Amino acid sequence: MEIEIKIRLASEEHTATLEKALGGVSFSTEDQDNVFFDGVHKELIKNQLVFRIRLIEKSGKEPVAIVALKGNAVLVDGIAHVEEEEEAIDIELARRIIENPDLIPEAAKSHLLLKKIVDRVPCSEGYTHMGRFKNVRHKYRWQEYVVEIDRTLYPQGTAYEVEIESTDPEKAKARLTALLQEHNIPFGNSQRNKFENMLLGTLL
Repeated sequence: MEIEIKIRLASEEHTATLEKALGGVSFSTEDQDNVFFDGVHKELIKNQLVFRIRLIEKSGKEPVAIVALKGNAVLVDGIAHVEEEEEAIDIELARRIIENPDLIPEAAKSHLLLKKIVDRVPCSEGYTHMGRFKNVRHKYRWQEYVVEIDRTLYPQGTAYEVEIESTDPEKAKARLTALLQEHNIPFGNSQRNKFENMLLGTLL
């Protein structure tokens, strides 16, 4: 179970102010290309499951690809709980699947998480794209946390979000919101996760 604080910021200006408060220099920057899949009859989403392939580029490193299966996501008062499994996948295979989702059943024969996805919810008439968005993630070390600042680019605009993964989310949220208040940065609880914003055309 992944537990994260998700706080929404209003603008690039407010996001830059927070980054300065965190020290100004991130220890990691990721350019993420997020592609979502489902059966042609939306079999996965009907079972509260989200299937994603993420392509990640980091400065000075070879690009990588990650398959993720998420389930039973709940987001209340800026705290998200979600069941999540991830597994690396050969990036060229990932790119071929993105170009042609019908390759998923064949690829599943040699990839454990893809096999689990295919077996868990059969999609007998094949797979299709659910949507796609890009995200730029900067990571900062602050107190005992890793703070992730996301600039997510949708067709409907850019969303600015701060995330902290923690086993004590109330404590982490209280510390983060105190920092935001100290630097006069307006904020609010994220109301939808990135997948929902993609599907619904929102920035909430």
